[in-house]
Amino acid sequence: MNPDMELRHEVFAALNWEPAIDACAVDVRVKEGVVILRGILVDERQRVAAEAAVRRVEGVRTLINRLTVNPAAQPVRDPAARDGVAAGL
Repeated sequence: MNPDMELRHEVFAALNWEPAIDACAVDVRVKEGVVILRGILVDERQRVAAEAAVRRVEGVRTLINRLTVNPAAQPVRDPAARDGVAAGL
């Protein structure tokens, strides 16, 4: 596995272990150790917790946090529904 894919996997694992975060709402991209987080979270607490969780992952050289907060956003718990939303259905 290439280092960026491995780091991406570790970042996802860290986000999933953090109970304050809806990890399904976070998109993670990695290139040469630079991690970019994107997505919409329901509150600032989740945004801060996501950043803290990623900073604890070994191998993260730089973190770019592009997560935004929208209190009206509700987490999608059903993976099929999430896929439908992502596909524009």
